[in-house]
This record gives sequence, structure tokens and C-alpha cells, in this order.
Amino acid sequence: MISLDTNVLVRYLTRDDEEQWAIAHCLIQEQQPCLITNIALCEMVWVLKGKAYGYSISEILNAIEAMLQSPAFEFEHRSCVYQALQRTRSGKADFSDYLIGSVSQQLGATVTVSFDQKLESERGFEMLSDN
Repeated sequence: MISLDTNVLVRYLTRDDEEQWAIAHCLIQEQQPCLITNIALCEMVWVLKGKAYGYSISEILNAIEAMLQSPAFEFEHRSCVYQALQRTRSGKADFSDYLIGSVSQQLGATVTVSFDQKLESERGFEMLSDN
């Protein structure tokens, strides 16, 4: 198994550079399954949402869902990615926040503490106050 860096994932999903897309496509088809780490996945979301690409969160979540269903990809924490995907669709916080919370819970944490107000009243998160 090989692991994919963010830039390979971005080329594969966006096809913004035809030559690099072809290389990434062949690699992914030949080297199944390809590991996607949590950090590469979060970075991919961040890059695709950014000014350079401007994908909507809905488009990005649909791409992640398709990747979860594909035999071409293995995930560092598949069940946590799926849970973060579902929570992002219905919640106010970012995908990375929900993934952090899900992985933390899987590793035994009872709660994930944060200053991020988007996580207020989210199950498994607790807000810290600076007062």
C-alpha cells in the first residue's frame, strides 16, 4: 500500500493539470488501495475550499463520500471520516473539527475541548471560556 499526499489527491480530483492528473490516475488505479491519512484529507478540504479552487463544502463532501465508497482508497480512520462527513453535512463546524472529535473519541477521550464557537452545543465537544 502507498500513501497519497494532498497534492496528488487534489490533482486527481480537480484534473487541473492534465499531465499530473494522468500520473495520479494511473498510480491510484494500479496501486490499490491507496492510504489517505487524516491530515492529508483535512488539508485537501482546506485546499479545495480555498480561493484557488473555490469548491463548495457540499461538492467536497460528495467527493469524500465517493472516495469512501471506492476500493481505490483506504483511510486512516474510515469510520471517523464517515462520522465527520455526516456531522459536517448537518452541523455548523468544519470537517476537520468533526474529524478531530471523532478520532479523539475513538482513542478514548470523553470530550474534545475547544474555543471554537461553531462547536457550541455539539455532542462530544465542550467550550472553553476565556472569562
